[in-house]
Amino acid sequence: MQMVVTLNLGFYKLNLKHKLDSVVTTILFSLCGFSGCVTVPKQVTPPASDSNISSLSNDLPKRDEVVAHPVTPLLEQTGGLALSAKGVLYFANHKKLGTIGKYELGKSKEPETFIDLSEWISASGDRDLRVEGLRIDGENRLLVAEAGTGKLLRISPDARKLEILADSYDGYRFATVKDLAIGPNGDLYASSPYSGTVYRIRPDAGYVGILNEDLVRVEGLAISPDGKSLVAAEPDASRVVVFDIPTELVPVTSWTLVDFSPSGVEPKGVVFDEKGRLFVALGDRKEIRVFDLIKGEELVVYDAGGIAESLTYRDGSLFVSGGDRIRRMRLHSK
Repeated sequence: MQMVVTLNLGFYKLNLKHKLDSVVTTILFSLCGFSGCVTVPKQVTPPASDSNISSLSNDLPKRDEVVAHPVTPLLEQTGGLALSAKGVLYFANHKKLGTIGKYELGKSKEPETFIDLSEWISASGDRDLRVEGLRIDGENRLLVAEAGTGKLLRISPDARKLEILADSYDGYRFATVKDLAIGPNGDLYASSPYSGTVYRIRPDAGYVGILNEDLVRVEGLAISPDGKSLVAAEPDASRVVVFDIPTELVPVTSWTLVDFSPSGVEPKGVVFDEKGRLFVALGDRKEIRVFDLIKGEELVVYDAGGIAESLTYRDGSLFVSGGDRIRRMRLHSK
């Protein structure tokens, strides 16, 4: 049982989602700097005061306390990025489309090519190879969303083995794949905005299904730390949506967390930290906005130091791609 109510309030929208055991309230903040959160408890209670602000914001630094510092030399790259536990940064389309570069943080070495996919796979027709989403799994293998062929790939740490995990559903090739996310149980999720689909994949079982019941043209994906929610950025619709992941292999309908449509802002990359705070990159707006997913509350807005496209997070630092350098924003030490 659920009810969704949308209130149009000038420059922003307020979406209220009610469930039996929880209440999620979401709000879009105007470009004029308006921000806030409205919680809707099951029973009437006094209005929230400053002392009742979510504890998730307690250890986040303020906007002017975070600076986005470049951590790489000048790069020729576009697309996703991923960071290994050993401090190796992987980034898409290094020097040319279809390659993946790598750079060891803290070292004086120049960025190098990790793998050139044109030596392994070929695009069809007039399409070019183009690397988009990147993730690292529990065995330090690099997972790749390759948009030109619509393939999900897995590459060994030494780049000597490449596997195709999925490239079709029900006998039809994926139109494209833009990003991917890895669930705690090993399930993979891949966004295909051209077909309006989010795929759910179990590579070891050979299963490929569809997660979304509604039509969504999402791109950036992120799994919440508890593995229960898939968050997706939908730039064309100027919103961020959430799928409550079912334990059964059945499609579900998304709900809107943040609706930027009155302003036309296009959310790009999304990522969670270990406490479940959601970071949203806002592309040409050069901002990172941080949200409490449960309360639908905006916690803080950071200057991304440039165009903010893809995000990755590790050990208290947020890494941002966009422009000609990858930047690090230190949020706390670990």
